[in-house]
Amino acid sequence: MSQLAVNIMERQATENPKALRREGMVPGIIYGESLDTAVPVKVENTNLLRLLKNNSKGSILKLNLNNKVWSCVVKEVQKDTIADEVLHVDFQYVKSDEIIKMNIPITYTGRENLELNRLVLGTFQPELELQGPAEKIPEHFDVDVSKMQFEDKLYAKDIELPEDIKLLTDPETLLAVVNASVTFKDIQEDSSESSESEE
Repeated sequence: MSQLAVNIMERQATENPKALRREGMVPGIIYGESLDTAVPVKVENTNLLRLLKNNSKGSILKLNLNNKVWSCVVKEVQKDTIADEVLHVDFQYVKSDEIIKMNIPITYTGRENLELNRLVLGTFQPELELQGPAEKIPEHFDVDVSKMQFEDKLYAKDIELPEDIKLLTDPETLLAVVNASVTFKDIQEDSSESSESEE
């Protein structure tokens, strides 16, 4: 979780989004089940990029709006892929005991051990969808794959979840599998053996 509150400002209906972006601001909105109405906001582009870089998709962020700290998660970031520019950001306000749904990223550690054994980890699903109290949903999962063997598979059901957290992703979803690595040297050796057999 981000410890320092990031300053954001309320956005007026008369403010043009394109004009805001030219001024180095990103328009956004805060919404949530416990809010009567959504709150239009704006945030400095540099602050937003730093916020996104330093926090995972599952992080609960602290936003300072009108001297009040809001606990929020980033629900959507709209980007112009050609200009590599953030166009709009959606924040969801959450209370600590509020039941929410989140897509939580998975990172794998210990890949270097697999490589020593000429193995490689193939990944298929980068995140899990969870439901539970906002304060109990993890920011990310770190999965140690260093002891996995050839053709070992990892499924969604194999990930240990905190208490009161429900897995919404299909438990049988394949997350990763250990394969044999194919190096350039292997290809050369196979090619050489093939040439010799032809002779």
